[in-house]
Amino acid sequence: GGKGFYIDGRVDPEFIKYPEIPHLAEALDILDGKVQVFEKIDGGNCQVRMSNGRLFCGSRANFLKRKEFFRFDWFKDFNRWAMSNPSLRSLSENLIVYGEFAAYHTLTYLPEFTNRFFLIDIYDLNSERFLPYGKSRGILEDKLHTEDILFLDSLAKGRVNLDSVNALAMGPSQYSPYEREGVVIKDYRRQKFAKLWRTSVIKTRGGLLEEIRKTIKSLKTKYPSVQSFLETTPADAIGLPDLVYEELLRSGRLDVSLAEISDAARKVANKI
Repeated sequence: GGKGFYIDGRVDPEFIKYPEIPHLAEALDILDGKVQVFEKIDGGNCQVRMSNGRLFCGSRANFLKRKEFFRFDWFKDFNRWAMSNPSLRSLSENLIVYGEFAAYHTLTYLPEFTNRFFLIDIYDLNSERFLPYGKSRGILEDKLHTEDILFLDSLAKGRVNLDSVNALAMGPSQYSPYEREGVVIKDYRRQKFAKLWRTSVIKTRGGLLEEIRKTIKSLKTKYPSVQSFLETTPADAIGLPDLVYEELLRSGRLDVSLAEISDAARKVANKI
């Protein structure tokens, strides 16, 4: 990343956000190749990287350099974890380490996995590619001996079909006393990723309400305006049902009407 911007007379690196991962319904061709399947962690997307000898921490949207960027409580916990972890300072400056910080979102994790950093991926700025997960883990664990990072176990590797992915999405969580939030499917050779929520597999009313709740929480993280509007404005006034409807269509929920989502979204939004 040769681009940058100036703050306090110093050049900061270009902020490179982790890409939005499409729902499997939008990316079924990923199943044509050899993939790895991982449990989806319901945390806060974040990143750490070294640049010009300085450690930078980021949320999904910004480097966490100013107090106004600390919109959620977990930002402070993540920033504190990163800045007090000297092993991160041995990172090569061409690598961006992306993770999920497992603070409370919609799932409760076991105490030993709460407020912890899970490695999601490493992006190599030189090759402009995400490294295979095993290689990323090797760099952090064996080469750099980084500390206090949790690594995901692969649930499946190689050729998988839709039925097997659905079954994996429904399985028990390794990190929570409840079911998995879902799974993420990754083809590192083709640099294609996809996700499948457990509630996309369960076509029930309860599954729908849970998915609407999850979608609204996701939208609040993605769009700061949704968070502020929800605090002061009825859900319908900001077109929230439409946003939820679009997200659910993308996730493969084709079994509900906009009117049904509008009614449920109003109830759910008032409880979040």
